[in-house]
Amino acid sequence: MSFKKNIKTITALSLLTVMTACSSANSTNSQSSGTSQTASSDDFVLKIAYSGSLCEAPVHVASTLGFFDEVGLKYEMVRTDAAQMPEAIGSDKVNAGFGLLGKYLQPIVENGLDMKITGGLHTGCTRILVPKDSDIKTVADLKGKKIGTTGLGAAAPTIVARRAMLHAGLNASVENCDAEFVVYGASDLAQALDSGVVDAIANGDPQAAVAQKEYNLTALVDTATSDDFKDEYCCISFVTGDIVEKHPEEAKKFTEAVLKAAQWVENHKEETALLQIEHEWVAGDYKANAEVLETYNYKPSLDGGVTALKATIPDLQEIGLISSEKTTDEIIEEITYHPEGLTDEELTKNIDAPVSPEEVTVLTKS
Repeated sequence: MSFKKNIKTITALSLLTVMTACSSANSTNSQSSGTSQTASSDDFVLKIAYSGSLCEAPVHVASTLGFFDEVGLKYEMVRTDAAQMPEAIGSDKVNAGFGLLGKYLQPIVENGLDMKITGGLHTGCTRILVPKDSDIKTVADLKGKKIGTTGLGAAAPTIVARRAMLHAGLNASVENCDAEFVVYGASDLAQALDSGVVDAIANGDPQAAVAQKEYNLTALVDTATSDDFKDEYCCISFVTGDIVEKHPEEAKKFTEAVLKAAQWVENHKEETALLQIEHEWVAGDYKANAEVLETYNYKPSLDGGVTALKATIPDLQEIGLISSEKTTDEIIEEITYHPEGLTDEELTKNIDAPVSPEEVTVLTKS
């Protein structure tokens, strides 16, 4: 699809107010949908977290294009820093959202975070990068090196790096690791690598993709394309256990809508990238963001989260991030929720946005 056609299509979405009561992303704290056409089981309003990350596109699309409204969900979008998501869940500021699977396993299993994984949304979005002229050619070469990352413990890029090291035969445990992790802000990692302070960096997109291009870096690991990770769902949809218990219909509606929106994203990558920019869900450049989204496989699956857990849990147990007292199956049983009546086939076939460009009122931006 041409750029001009994309502009024509999405301008009808970005310079407008949708006839149905879809929310926009202009508020820095929270935003609410209107009442939906289908009556909810009660007056409960689901608080859906969003952090402004590029790969969070299904949540952005579900709100902007009416997927949440279509299923009759009453909801409020709540801006939440990804690093503060566990605290937001624990304090009941949010009760549904999107996140990196590896990041949440330790808080759920070890700290009792009240969170249930409902589906897998896409693959990709994390990279381990080194300079083009580095003597580090494989993950095994990271032994004895310094790796810049965004955080220790349950930070998603660090977990990917540890898992990659484990698969390469290195000691990746928390207590005795063959590499040293050094923490920087996500926007500072590329400069730290360029100045030689660290030997490699682990970061998520879009920062990682931008750094790779601007600094001419090589990807030792790209979870969108590397054999160990390319078929593994990295990001998942979730609701809290309290919502499953008290508002199961809302848990089901959220899961249905966000998985359908993920399939729409897969079918409309360029349109999604422009929609995210125009509605201020994310920052960045439209074309660059579209290129990154193209590397992700948005094939939503209720079972995809379970499959990813089967691969991730044993690794995190060996690394020492979660206890080995319970089996993988026992942990999966405790931390997942499959809404009754939903199937992957129904959630991924012939998905069209509830709101099309023809159904909107075009306004002039002030």
